[in-house]
Amino acid sequence: MPHNTTLPSRTSLSTSRVWFVDNLRVLLISLVILHHIACIYSGLPAWYYTEPPTSGAVGLGLSVFLLLNQAWFMGAFFLLSGLFTPASYDRKGPRAFLRDRLIRLGIPLLVFYFVLNPILYLGTDHGGYLNTIGSGPLWFVLALLVLDTSYVAFRHVTRSRNRSLRPLSFRGVIAFVVVLAVLTYALRIVIPMGFTVQVIDFPTADYLPQYVSFFVVGTVAYRRGWLQTTSARMGKAGLGLAVVATLVFLPLAVSGGNWAGHGTVSSLFYALWDSSFAVGLVLGLLTFFRRRFNSQGSLRRHLSGHVFTVYVIHAFVVTAAGHALSVLELPSLAKVAIAAVVVLPACFLLAGPVRRLPGVRRVL
Repeated sequence: MPHNTTLPSRTSLSTSRVWFVDNLRVLLISLVILHHIACIYSGLPAWYYTEPPTSGAVGLGLSVFLLLNQAWFMGAFFLLSGLFTPASYDRKGPRAFLRDRLIRLGIPLLVFYFVLNPILYLGTDHGGYLNTIGSGPLWFVLALLVLDTSYVAFRHVTRSRNRSLRPLSFRGVIAFVVVLAVLTYALRIVIPMGFTVQVIDFPTADYLPQYVSFFVVGTVAYRRGWLQTTSARMGKAGLGLAVVATLVFLPLAVSGGNWAGHGTVSSLFYALWDSSFAVGLVLGLLTFFRRRFNSQGSLRRHLSGHVFTVYVIHAFVVTAAGHALSVLELPSLAKVAIAAVVVLPACFLLAGPVRRLPGVRRVL
């Protein structure tokens, strides 16, 4: 097919900022922070510092919040990363692209893996330094580095630069959901939800089909102009899909017993739910943000410019808040609220000074 170079210049990913995508990234990083605050008080052993919830209802509510978040928001990050990958590769070429990825992703990952992650475990009994090294929340950066490298290899083999506009169809969306659900279900037979694969170093390896496929869909969406051409009607249909899946598949999964994996019927319903929920919600949010939040003032520009830095440093702020609040005799829900009000702005306020440190701005 011939190359298509007629994408609208106002929203081209290669020629100008796409403000609504930047604004959506701010929402996503805020959810990441709230997610990890909830981890502290949910009763699940899923963070550097945890406290038992002061009531079963709070623990259940926070666990539900974590499950809903986990079903889609990191997949959304991978999709947005995939959206910007082809334009960056085309602009820089393979060598400069890889060099940039190794600097901007590899250096923060190495520093966090061998220095910052062990610091976060200080004061806990983890059996020495070797047991405290790891990617922590920067598993996303590790995965993105692998996917970016794979993309370079793919482009080298295929020499593909096709940018032909093709509209996104609802039939295609449904087909993608079904395939994703089947792959997720199959993987969870081997890697059930909650099972950590130490070699991969991902906290949620059971979501690998979503992460990889969303990244791939992001690269395809860029080439086919889906970000600019997907209609508001399609976005509303996506939100409807997420709602219907939640009303139908989620109750079937939860009521059936073991929905975490092992090849059960309940785990199939759960895979159908989180695949439909993730695809539908992301589709709906992208079109909604394009219509309502496709501009930036000074505040939004400041926030979006610090998203990656906030991702790297937020674990320290969240963990410090958990320790600080531990001296207060308050219900868990009150601590969650206080931590959210303090930690969210603190992360963005600290990001600026961190980026101004010598040598840091080139990386973060």
